[in-house]
Amino acid sequence: MAAQHVFALLLVGLLSACAQAPKTTTLNADDPAVRWSGRHAAQDGEVRFGYPSVSANVRISGGTLTMTAVSNKGESWMSVRVDDQPPKRFQVSAEPRVYPLVENSTQAHTVRVSHVGETWRGIVTVEGFNLIGGEFRAPPAPPQRKLLVIGDSVTCGEGVYTPPAHHCDSNPRQPDSDNSYGMRLGKALNAETQLVCYGGRGLIRSWNGNTDDLQAPQFFDLSIPEPGQPQADLQAFVPKIILISLGTNDFSLGIGPLPEKEAFVSAYVDFTQRLLSLYPEAKIALTEGSIVNDDDPERPQKTVLRDYIAHTIARVDSPRLFQVDSPYYPGDQCDAHPTGAQHKAMADALERQLTPQI
Repeated sequence: MAAQHVFALLLVGLLSACAQAPKTTTLNADDPAVRWSGRHAAQDGEVRFGYPSVSANVRISGGTLTMTAVSNKGESWMSVRVDDQPPKRFQVSAEPRVYPLVENSTQAHTVRVSHVGETWRGIVTVEGFNLIGGEFRAPPAPPQRKLLVIGDSVTCGEGVYTPPAHHCDSNPRQPDSDNSYGMRLGKALNAETQLVCYGGRGLIRSWNGNTDDLQAPQFFDLSIPEPGQPQADLQAFVPKIILISLGTNDFSLGIGPLPEKEAFVSAYVDFTQRLLSLYPEAKIALTEGSIVNDDDPERPQKTVLRDYIAHTIARVDSPRLFQVDSPYYPGDQCDAHPTGAQHKAMADALERQLTPQI
């Protein structure tokens, strides 16, 4: 009888321990409980991306939430925002690791984890999410309005984040696409925003004059802007507003002469006509961007680029295609890319010009 009593107590204790064990839920990255925003490629339960501000959006009842991810170069930056708390940045390793997003919470949360770097820094693969002590709820819905922003490193948010103890050489400014002018503009317009951009690239040539790289009209078709990557579903995200800021790299003074007018304008006409056909309800704004300037009187970048844009619009002759101005911002003494404060001013200027058009 004594042995039976001891066995019964052990059984009760075991059942009690099992009953008290926190619930654990593991999701593949492409599970419907995770809403992805931005271009990405899903395969075998994993999600890969290179474009900036691609984000995973989830809601949880509480608990401890983690994400398993890897970067092919180990130089990818990501950011996690829980509700309206300030975001926290982290770098994704070249080896798969588990990254904490929420720890030991007893409250419900909306969580957004976002890629704030860009493709040349690395392609990120998210394997999945794990939640201990809580439940996944329906993910947050995006705004109905859609904004597509096409551009280069400025659009991608290069140099937007100034780290603590910033130093030009040892601790330079870092990427932060979530606070780029495009993402700020999307928030002001209450629009889900997709950034399709690549640093150093342009409309017809790269910053160094290379015409063999994928330029915007080519990488626009891809889910990840590198050769051999899957095609994007161009109808998965249907914008009502498209903002294009191209030409900074095409007009790089380090190349030599500015692009020939016919070559540049013809390429821009082809690209904008294609976008107008793809998205028949969209309005498209073309701008010269905030880095080009007229400091070299022999090669006045800003004036010439704005003239080429005007000729593009005249050739296309569509009421849905128009031009907007970008004030010049020189960055700072460390980096020619605009600062975070300058991106805010850029977004404000663009909002004032775009609001009457939408």
